Amino acid sequence: MRRMALPLLFLVGALIAGLLALRAESDADRGPAPAAGPPDALVITPVLSARRVPQLLVADTADDELAADLESVVAASAPDTCLVVERAGQRIFEHNPQTPLVPASAQKVVTAAAALEHLGPDFTFTTSLASSAVITDGRLDGDLWLVGGGDPVLATADYIGRYPEPQAFTDLAELADALVDQGLTEINGAVVGDETRYDADRYVDSWPPRFTDQNQTGPLSALSVNDGFTRYPDDNPANQLATAAGDPAADAAAQFDDLLEARGVIITQSARSGEVPPEFPTLATISSPPMSVIVEQMLATSDNNTAELLIKEIALSPDQVGATAAGVTRATAVLADNGYDTEGVSIADGSGLSSANSLTCDFLVDMLADSGVDSVLATGLAIGGETGTLIDRFTDTATRGNILAKTGSLNEVSALAGFALGADGAVLSFAYVTNIPELDAAASIAVQQDMGELLVSWPEGPDLGSLGPQPPSNG
Repeated sequence: MRRMALPLLFLVGALIAGLLALRAESDADRGPAPAAGPPDALVITPVLSARRVPQLLVADTADDELAADLESVVAASAPDTCLVVERAGQRIFEHNPQTPLVPASAQKVVTAAAALEHLGPDFTFTTSLASSAVITDGRLDGDLWLVGGGDPVLATADYIGRYPEPQAFTDLAELADALVDQGLTEINGAVVGDETRYDADRYVDSWPPRFTDQNQTGPLSALSVNDGFTRYPDDNPANQLATAAGDPAADAAAQFDDLLEARGVIITQSARSGEVPPEFPTLATISSPPMSVIVEQMLATSDNNTAELLIKEIALSPDQVGATAAGVTRATAVLADNGYDTEGVSIADGSGLSSANSLTCDFLVDMLADSGVDSVLATGLAIGGETGTLIDRFTDTATRGNILAKTGSLNEVSALAGFALGADGAVLSFAYVTNIPELDAAASIAVQQDMGELLVSWPEGPDLGSLGPQPPSNG
């Protein structure tokens, strides 16, 4: 684009010069023109004035000025830092664009893209009820099986009510209502939870043990209610204060048992987990919100649990249960098949908790720019000063509402990747990742604040008023 600006300038000038020549001949045929005002009232725009092609000149100059300003961001960052900024497919700035770095939760951008590509934005998870018996005169003679479909947002209203912002979820109570509506009053058996859609690996092997202790995710399962937490504070969303279920499927069954009993259903045996016989017919089902909504919520709130279950779902095939190792392999293949350069990319999990993940800023920006600012991927990003993980950041007038990004933070990682909304509707896609053994989180956030302010200031460029038209010189 930049190399084309000067030829276009001369082409426009040549066309205008031709038009002026034709007009001069026409004026000569019509005779002298009426007397004009005094010479000092005239303004003249030269044929080759930059005023005639302002957008080209402003964009070009603004890109150069922004690139120069972004050098200060790099200078204030650790050596192991990458930064890439693009506008309308044109690279404005790059620093270590193909250097693989640990992305922390910026990894969720990759998980979201892979899930949307592989499963589709309209995909839904299904949780079902099955039994060998049918409801007769209000009675079910046999066990009732609660069969997990991998739904990462299956929950109860009290668990969701702890969060300060609205949360999309699949209300388990609606499945209980569906069964009671069929006339159920008694189960001569137990509620049994089936989680066999996925493997029983509760956490990712490459995570440090502290992440399990901190409840960075609940225990992963194809049947988990309330992120797999059996107890949690009523008024605080911090999962560090919750208690992880030892058997998530049995806990889900017990919670469903409680919902049925609260509706007057008598259940003769205690809840447990197991594997439903494949021939048992389905009594009722409930579907999750669509993948587009689940992905948006995962990105905005940086939901680790959802990210890990999406990776397991991506792995699923007729001969493969949902498993993290198979999921990350397939996610990488899905993105490569969709044209993304995966050189230097290593995916170890869905959430970014693993330090075995590595991405490049090129990879992140390509994914963002290809999706676009109106995509599901973009609309799920936290908004500076307004939503999600950026609600308390970018709160100044210039950046508030104009930074849409996924954050990333580990003890040795700070990342930010997304879109900056500049003046005149300009959209810049960017990725910034820094790795440093002793990260000063506050200092890194300050650097990202400076970067955000520079990005949303595009375009500054020259003052068009100074470019003409100008009064003629008296000299």
